[in-house]
Amino acid sequence: MMNAKVQDKPVYSIVARTVPSRSLKGDARSAVSVAKSQGTDAILVGEVIAATATDNRRTTSEYVCTQRKEPNKLFSSCVSGYNKTVYCTDRKASMQVQVQLLDGKSGNPVYNEAITKSLDATACGDEVLKDSRAMLGTVAGAITEAVISKLVPHDKLVDIPLLPADEQLQAKERFASGLKFAQAGRMDRACDIFRDIYDQEKNSPALNYNLGICEESSGAFWRASEYYAIADRLSHEPNKVLALALERNARNIKNSSALAENRRDLKLQSRIESGAAPQTVTQSIGKTTSPQSASPIVKVDPESLMLDRRVALVIGNAKYKKGGALLNPVNDARAMTKELRSAHFRVISVEDADLQKMNQAIDEFSRSIKKDGVALVFYAGHGMQVKGENYLIPVDAEFKEESEISYKAINVGYILSKFENAQSRVNIVMLDACRDNPLARSWRSGKGGGLASIDAPAGTLIAYATAPGKTAADGSGANGLYTSHLLQQLRVKNLKIEDILKNTRKAVAAASKQEQIPWDSSSLTGDFYFRASE
Repeated sequence: MMNAKVQDKPVYSIVARTVPSRSLKGDARSAVSVAKSQGTDAILVGEVIAATATDNRRTTSEYVCTQRKEPNKLFSSCVSGYNKTVYCTDRKASMQVQVQLLDGKSGNPVYNEAITKSLDATACGDEVLKDSRAMLGTVAGAITEAVISKLVPHDKLVDIPLLPADEQLQAKERFASGLKFAQAGRMDRACDIFRDIYDQEKNSPALNYNLGICEESSGAFWRASEYYAIADRLSHEPNKVLALALERNARNIKNSSALAENRRDLKLQSRIESGAAPQTVTQSIGKTTSPQSASPIVKVDPESLMLDRRVALVIGNAKYKKGGALLNPVNDARAMTKELRSAHFRVISVEDADLQKMNQAIDEFSRSIKKDGVALVFYAGHGMQVKGENYLIPVDAEFKEESEISYKAINVGYILSKFENAQSRVNIVMLDACRDNPLARSWRSGKGGGLASIDAPAGTLIAYATAPGKTAADGSGANGLYTSHLLQQLRVKNLKIEDILKNTRKAVAAASKQEQIPWDSSSLTGDFYFRASE
């Protein structure tokens, strides 16, 4: 057994945010005085050094088909056409923020770093380029995520055991190299090595456990719990070290959950100015915020919540090689992943996935579903129906014949079959996949877009972003129209899943002036709540 030297990371209960000011003169005594006057455990100091958005214009070519061999067929080869010059704009938004965290008791800096994040966007032809201010807002959010994970003291090293190579591992030399770096206190290099070999070694209990240590030592406790759970599931016999890690990380999640729920209070202001007036936010653990008031308190059987048996698969596909890129699916997937994790779901999340990556994620998801548990699938991206069957489209999809769809896309029915095999009690499928698809349009002759309505199997609820045969708006903000309202409803306590979808339907219908009406089909026999009052 080898030990890794990692930083002990207790979580601060109360953090005050401010910008550099005369009250913080750089000495420990001043920091302690400010923390004491504000009643906080720590002081977060942040200053925007740079915030820019730059454009680069270029040209590319696009083939336009003018005549098809059999134009009345759904799929038909192109017999003539021409290359069209298309003008594109590449936009890059970047931001650098100098961040310092001061301990409230000692006044000593426990974290000091200039964090730089960037985001790229591209639009060609008639495509709408993402707004630079919105992009900077997304970048600011990424910086916030980085800061949140650092809201912990870094001055104490502890020894945590790592697991040696197991029989499933093939890349034993690389794995052993990672262990040596960890033993020397270089967890950064060790974790890089473990991540590099993960794709081909993901069935190794030891590798999943050690990656859990990587995430736990960086403060990413929910991601750590996912790796530990995979390691536990892959183990053939009880492991005391793994059991201790699961117990320790569960305490970490409990201690940090309130801080994670309130991370919005630490976000940068939408109006970004270097040297802006100080703003202090004091937040105590256990105090939560919500965009809406909770419903009247109802008595919910704790067992019916199945908090320890919740698994979700989240897929967001936006960068399609053929058929038109989308603006929001990746943002939708990230927001949904964050929301589900805060609701005690173990989430398997993939972005801009090709067919192989989607199948791998579905396989991992199906293995993770627990008997009599909750299984949820959320998909944002292009979707289409062919002969009454609904298909989710990978980003590398390119169809020449109708028959290719069955093996080049994911049939929703295939996902539904996973529920039956796992014998889960509550199954939920949410499809924001009815977006108007240029690729599908080119195949159809006078046929509408959207997805087909299918009956939900026993114990299953299927929710669509819009009515069968209709198309949904991708959205002009950070999220799609449907997902943005769905996220708001998921945060409300004491709502049954049916009420969540009903409220979402009303909000989307109002926002779209009745042009988009979300739809659902349910065969659930019991009540399910995402959140309930304690």
